[in-house]
Amino acid sequence: MLNKNSLFDSPYAFGLFCVISASFFTSLAGILVRLVEEADGWQLQFYRVVSFLVFIFGFLCWRHRGRCLQSFRDIGRPGLLAACFLGVAFVTYIFAMIETSVAKVVFIGSASPFVAALIAWLVLRERLAPRTLVAIAAAMLGIAIMMGESIGGRDPLGAGLALLQVVSYGSALVCFRARRQVDMLPAAALAGILAMLVSAVMAPDLGISAHDFGIAVLLGVVQLGFQYVLVALGTRHVPAGEVALLGRLQVVLAPLWVWLALGEVPTPVTLIGGAVVVGAVVVNSLASLWRERRLPVAAGD
Repeated sequence: MLNKNSLFDSPYAFGLFCVISASFFTSLAGILVRLVEEADGWQLQFYRVVSFLVFIFGFLCWRHRGRCLQSFRDIGRPGLLAACFLGVAFVTYIFAMIETSVAKVVFIGSASPFVAALIAWLVLRERLAPRTLVAIAAAMLGIAIMMGESIGGRDPLGAGLALLQVVSYGSALVCFRARRQVDMLPAAALAGILAMLVSAVMAPDLGISAHDFGIAVLLGVVQLGFQYVLVALGTRHVPAGEVALLGRLQVVLAPLWVWLALGEVPTPVTLIGGAVVVGAVVVNSLASLWRERRLPVAAGD
């Protein structure tokens, strides 16, 4: 007989487990990309998204049973737009990892919630709390510090791609928000198809070593597929504020894996800018979580 507080008996505990696990899988991207031996970015991206598609279509068929095709129709135009933005994010994320340090990509990427909030305010007219506006300004300052280091340096392309990935991913989140009453995982599948087609055209050829193919499969199934499925499951049971906070675990884990395994030490400027971004994210997330937990108390007064 299951304990009342066991993982599988408590929806909240199960959701918490999913969100924390998603952050762990997300953080593996940097170390996996660094382990690639010969494949170029387009070859790696092609097999990554092919693996992701096999996994995600299997999951969608299991989840929706006979309504799999209907689930794609349900996403509507916002879902199609989200697929385009996510397709760009899929491609730019990998190339940013190749062109610059993992720490810089992850720190810049941690501003995604704020970029999404800003776009949602502009497009959907969702009201922003004053603390979120301050946090957005702080995050932009941190990104400016890291971007400034790249100007005239060796990795302006990588920093630029990381910033494009943030804007694309934030735009996709806003599209998800516009259609939040339905399962938007099919949009991620369509994004994978777009990224696969572009990669197939851009790749010099599709020949790849067994070692690099294995890395690409891990990126597609473990790092990308598990991430999207676990977040989709976790957000059904965990408040948004906690999801945003726990999702920042990858900001610590990703550079740590690369540093411990390969000795890629972030530059002091990257650490300073990253600290500003992460600080803004954590403070804003904690404030949101505190307010969310205070609301039921206030309502009962």
